[in-house]
Amino acid sequence: MKKIIPPVVIIAVALSLTAAMVLMKDPPARKEPPDDTMLVETVPLNGREISFEISSQGNVTAHTNTTLISEISGVVLEVSDAFVAGGFFKRGDELLRLDPSDYEVALQQAQANLIGMQAKLTREEALAEQAKKEWDLSGRSRKQAPILALRTPYLEEARANVLTAEADLKKARRKLELTRLRAPYDGMVREKLVDIGQYINIGATLAHPFAVDFAEVRLPLTDQDIAFLDLPRAGSETLQTDNGPTVELTAVIGGTPYHWSANIVRTEGVIDERTRVHYAIARISDPYGISNGGERPPLAIGSFVTARIRSKPYRDIIPIPLQAVRGMDQVQIMDNEGRLRLRQADILRWDKQFIYIRDPDFENRHAVTTSIEDPVDGMKIRSTPPAS
Repeated sequence: MKKIIPPVVIIAVALSLTAAMVLMKDPPARKEPPDDTMLVETVPLNGREISFEISSQGNVTAHTNTTLISEISGVVLEVSDAFVAGGFFKRGDELLRLDPSDYEVALQQAQANLIGMQAKLTREEALAEQAKKEWDLSGRSRKQAPILALRTPYLEEARANVLTAEADLKKARRKLELTRLRAPYDGMVREKLVDIGQYINIGATLAHPFAVDFAEVRLPLTDQDIAFLDLPRAGSETLQTDNGPTVELTAVIGGTPYHWSANIVRTEGVIDERTRVHYAIARISDPYGISNGGERPPLAIGSFVTARIRSKPYRDIIPIPLQAVRGMDQVQIMDNEGRLRLRQADILRWDKQFIYIRDPDFENRHAVTTSIEDPVDGMKIRSTPPAS
């Protein structure tokens, strides 16, 4: 006869097995609560030697502009091929020639007058010598002789007439030379105002040339700019152009940027009352490329240029990215305990990427470059990668 197991026993055994399985199961892994500390990016701060780049701009101007004015009158007989707007010329080149006929005649008359005055002087010298001998025959001292007896006034008058004739001759020669207008320097004609066949009077304007051996750019600089530049003192000029701060000038010609090297040679001794800026003068040699064979387009007078001036190197300068700066001068710093600190900075200079300071308290720190909406000094932060 089969033995029947009561249901109660079956249920008890099942419960026992279930309890044993639960007790033998590994406890569930304990989850750490999420770290809600703000994650930020940082950059290390270290001082180094830096040369600042200072920007400015200006227009190219000629250092020498001249208005050629006629000192004599006459008809223009010839003009040089270079005597046109945009024409280049060398110092001493003949630009135009006036009719010399009247001045050649005047020169001959002056020469003839001088010869006549010299002849009169010779005659008076002979007469004066004869008068002295005749006086000596009287046995009296020459000191007792009246001046007319020795013909002294006539002799002095003859000498004065010779000096006047020599001056007239010199003037006549110069006027004849002025019939040939010669260039005062290496230059270029900006504007031509006379031509062949035209009669010009004394004082007539002939042309407006300018020198091309070098050009200048007047560069405005702020007080902050000049603090980092070793500029010539106002009223003095750097005779050796490579001694002043170097400047890279850029002009866009035909859609292409070209560069020229220049140097600051002097500063103006005044400050603009409206803008409160100083002005430095940069000099460019051979702006039209006459001596370099035209390797690049000419830097024409009147061109607009941008300028980059390189300062002397400064040591222990700390650059801080602008992303780490709040307001005008507050810098976000992460301290060694992983907390945000808002530090005031004494800014020396800034540009489009950095501010620059010189402060040992910022050395070996880490600037926080992440934008924090409402930063609180002392708030807990963490960096990625971790700040070392």
